[in-house]
Amino acid sequence: MDLFFAPDSGEYLYSIAAVFSFAAYVFSNILWLRVFLIIAALLYILAGVSLGLTSMAGWNAAYFLINSYHAGMILFNKSTVMLPDEIKGIYKEAFTTLTTREFKKIIMTNPYHAYKAGDKIMSEGQDTNELFLLLSGNTSVISSNKEIASIASGDFIGEMSFMSKQTASADVFAKDAVIVAYWTHEDLYKLEQKNIKIYNKFLTIVGRDLVKKLKRKNHKVIESV
Repeated sequence: MDLFFAPDSGEYLYSIAAVFSFAAYVFSNILWLRVFLIIAALLYILAGVSLGLTSMAGWNAAYFLINSYHAGMILFNKSTVMLPDEIKGIYKEAFTTLTTREFKKIIMTNPYHAYKAGDKIMSEGQDTNELFLLLSGNTSVISSNKEIASIASGDFIGEMSFMSKQTASADVFAKDAVIVAYWTHEDLYKLEQKNIKIYNKFLTIVGRDLVKKLKRKNHKVIESV
């Protein structure tokens, strides 16, 4: 240990710390950037102690703690959490761009809604203030007294009307016992302000679901021609 605190070693430690500080900004991955800054701060602390520069050691101790905290939070958010069985399949099917921790936090934004068979979930012409995700059960989309589509678990309900802030274009009824997660415009606004990265991932997932439904609709039109 005396080697690290010898005056002659201070300049070497300082130089190595500078290399790590420079190298940190080569990484686009924020975790690796934090790791290199942590190493650099630790080396600057040792250099400061060796050279008798207490201010250098003190400031870099603060940088060390700040970067260690943020690196820890990144690892925490990336860590896997156990998902309840009822949403595990939905995560694997469509939400794997999110970590399990991010998915669980989003899916539990609000208490789930439950509907019985025959209950109306959405009415044609009504303002669409909520975006639904079907967690279990099946629904029927009715327009002009005809079923034009069915929605199964893992699919969103009313995403086009919700995202465009237009009224619902059809009625949606529960075919059997249904459980849905839901988000309001305010929920998504708060998510955007708090974590734009997760917000963008979520919008991409909603967009993919919409594209999937449009392709399904086009296939039906082609088959009927």
